[in-house]
Amino acid sequence: MLKVFFEAKAPAQLAGKAGAFKKAVLAGLGRALAAKPVNLVFTGDAAIKSLNRRFLKRNGLTDVIAFNYPPSPAPGAVWGEIYICLPQAGRQAAAMGHSLMAELLVLAVHGALHLAGMDDGTPGLRAKMNKKTASLLKKIFK
Repeated sequence: MLKVFFEAKAPAQLAGKAGAFKKAVLAGLGRALAAKPVNLVFTGDAAIKSLNRRFLKRNGLTDVIAFNYPPSPAPGAVWGEIYICLPQAGRQAAAMGHSLMAELLVLAVHGALHLAGMDDGTPGLRAKMNKKTASLLKKIFK
């Protein structure tokens, strides 16, 4: 179950796009984890920088951060959260020459793959994760 939240002001072009984000996150999670309650949070530069510093001990902007939470006995307790920085996604989309929506879908899948256990801590792992992200996006949005 995916819930989408906007902590930062959402561009008008994202109106009505929750279904596309749901497809992207569920594809990244895979069937075994698709029923887990996940929040997708679109946030701003200051908030993502604060999360990055507080939880990952990194001082700087990033595009996406994913958090898995310990199992909870509470019904419907959130299992994981994906934070995507809207301004950073916009800058990356412009630099790569594609739409903001395309970049946000890439980041949503990337975050979901992290929740599912993938790591991108080395160049080889990053390449593997990027390949998986592209493959999933092609499959669901063909």
